[in-house]
Amino acid sequence: MSLRILLALALALAAPWAFSQGYPTKPVRVIVTFPPGGTPDIYGRIMSSELSKLWNQSVVVENRTGAGGTIGTDFVAKAPPDGYTLLFAADATITIAPHLYSKLPYDPVRDLAPIVNVTAGPFVLMANPAFPPNNVRELIDLVHAQPGKISYASSGAGGQQHLAMEYIRTLAGNMDMIHVPYKGFGQGIADVLANQVPLIFGGITASIQLTRGGKLKALGVTGPKRSKALPDVPAIAETLPGFDITAWYGFMAPMGTPREIVKRIHDDSVTVIRRPDFLERLDRDGIEPVANTPEEFGEQIRTDLARWAKIVKAAGAKLD
Repeated sequence: MSLRILLALALALAAPWAFSQGYPTKPVRVIVTFPPGGTPDIYGRIMSSELSKLWNQSVVVENRTGAGGTIGTDFVAKAPPDGYTLLFAADATITIAPHLYSKLPYDPVRDLAPIVNVTAGPFVLMANPAFPPNNVRELIDLVHAQPGKISYASSGAGGQQHLAMEYIRTLAGNMDMIHVPYKGFGQGIADVLANQVPLIFGGITASIQLTRGGKLKALGVTGPKRSKALPDVPAIAETLPGFDITAWYGFMAPMGTPREIVKRIHDDSVTVIRRPDFLERLDRDGIEPVANTPEEFGEQIRTDLARWAKIVKAAGAKLD
C-alpha cells in the first residue's frame, strides 16, 4: 500500500476525532421548555454552566415555554443538526405529549437524538396542613365519601401532575375529583399554600423544602419505592401496587447531529454527573443520577412511550 493511501486512511480515521475535539467553536444554546424555578430549569442551568467551563465556551440557557413544553421541543427538533442548539428535555414533552396531541408537530423518536439522561426523580403529592388526610389511603377514602367535592391543582392539563392524579383516580376506582389547572407550578402552589385548593403534585426537588419546613404535608411519593430524601413518606405504590411515575431530565439534539458531537456532549456530561459535588447536590435534592448511553436513553424513551400510552388512555386525557 502506497504512503499516499496510508496517509489518506489515517486522515479519514482522524477526521471524526478532530471534528469532535474542535466542538464547540461558538456559543451553544440549551433550550429549557419550562419556566425558571423547576427541576428542568435548575438542572439545565447547572449542566450548561459546567459544560461551559469544560468547553471554555458560552453555553446559554433559553426558556422557550408554552403548550406544555411542546413549543420549545419543536423548536429544537427543527433546528440545524450541528450541535449548537440542544434540548434539556423533560420527559413530559418526549414520552407523554405524543399521546395527548393528535397533531404534535414533532416525532420524539424520529426528530430528536438522545444524548444522555442526566437525572430522574419522583413527584410528591402535597397537601395543605389543614387538609384532613395524611396519606393516599385516607385521601381515597375521603374522596369516595365526598364525591365531586375534593379539588386538586396542577401546572396544566395533560402535564405529569395532572396525569399522576388521574392515574391514582383510575387505580382507585375512578374517584370523582375536581381538577384545577394553573399556568405553571408556581401559581398552583401559591393557592395550595393559601388553602384555596388542598392538593398538588410537585417535583421532589421543589417539594423538599415545602414539606420539611411544614408549609405543606407530603401524602406520598410517585416512585416505585420511598425516596431517600423523604424516608418517612410512603410510596403511593404501597397503597396502589404498580403505581410508578418517575420524571427524568436529559440532553437531546436535533436528529442528524453528527455522532462525534453527540459523543462529546455525552462524555463531558457524564464527567459532570459523576463528580462528587454534583452527586451530593442530586442527593440533597432527592433525585438520582442516570448517566446512560445514547442507545440506552433511546430504549428508555421507547419503553416510556409505551407505558404512558396506557396511562393516558386510561385517564382519557386529550389536549386537542
